[in-house]
Amino acid sequence: MFSISSFIHTNRSYVIWIAFGAILYLFRSLFGLLFITYILCFLTSSVTHALRKKFHLNRKLIIVVLFSALLALAVAFLRYIPPRLFAEAMNFTEQLPGSVRTIKVWMDNQLGSNEVIAPLLEQLRHTLTPETTAGKAWEIALGALNRGFHYISWFFLAMLFSFLIMLDLPHLSHSVRNLRYTRVADIMREISNSIALFARVVGENFRAQLIVSAVNTTLTFIGLNVLGVKAVVLLSTIVFVCGLIPVLGVFISSVPVVLMAVNSGGIGLGLWTVGLIIAIHLLEAYVLNPRIVSSVMHINPVMTLIILYIAHSIMGMWGMLLGVPIAVYAYHKISMPEGKKLPPSRQHAASPERWERRAARRPRRMGRRSIPDPKQQMQ
Repeated sequence: MFSISSFIHTNRSYVIWIAFGAILYLFRSLFGLLFITYILCFLTSSVTHALRKKFHLNRKLIIVVLFSALLALAVAFLRYIPPRLFAEAMNFTEQLPGSVRTIKVWMDNQLGSNEVIAPLLEQLRHTLTPETTAGKAWEIALGALNRGFHYISWFFLAMLFSFLIMLDLPHLSHSVRNLRYTRVADIMREISNSIALFARVVGENFRAQLIVSAVNTTLTFIGLNVLGVKAVVLLSTIVFVCGLIPVLGVFISSVPVVLMAVNSGGIGLGLWTVGLIIAIHLLEAYVLNPRIVSSVMHINPVMTLIILYIAHSIMGMWGMLLGVPIAVYAYHKISMPEGKKLPPSRQHAASPERWERRAARRPRRMGRRSIPDPKQQMQ
């Protein structure tokens, strides 16, 4: 006879992971807030650990100073950057049709006589019309504005949550570890190590990509100012956001930069800007990525593009950000031998037998402290 309890006991691992996935699906609307909160906790935890190791400062003092500085930077950013961003975005969308016309005229003069690429040029003429380009630009700008207000509110809420979590992190960690001695011990034993590995991969990947994106943005800002390209704040913001997307972000951010350069100084300035972008990303590919990203991810750029395409098809924008960490995590879980997933000491500490022994001992210890002797009660 079929028994639900015996079926769940036999397929316990599958049931636990299905239930965990269902919980994540129910809270999918809060995923952005949870992700920003985790990233802030991961980054501030790394900085706090480094400062305590070097200067032996109080942990809570470091956290208060870090979040105060982060709040001051966020307020200063919202005070000075959005008005300029809005003005430059308006100017960019108004001048975009002129940039498209300039590029079409140059392509007709320089490449129109080439019979090999003539069909491609004809298709581009029908696709890149000034009217459709301006309409798409306005649509993208309005969507980015709406999402921007949404993510700004999420950022401040995540900052509050991460600050409270970091202040009470030792107590929270102790409470989570004590779940191993409760009725959810089987769930903890099944998913705790996997979640910890995935969280570490996501945090390290995002931190590495954040460093690379910041360096690219700084070099792009300096280069565009030297070349005399307009709307530097807008273009630098686009470069920074797109820089968080591995490999593909380079191509996405290059399009508005080149269009604004063509509008500012013609095709010549546009070609100089292309040279600047190539130089910066050669530096990224041969200096920054081997030292920062490759040391964390160990993944081929071509494979990265394939992963991003598949992840974007499944998860949308979040797939662009999390596709590579998810793939790296899956590779570690599948390819590594079972005995090498944890160091020997941690394997012994996390073994089911040891957890069961601890769970069996802990109630007795608590009982000796909290339950009085029945004979004394009778007397």
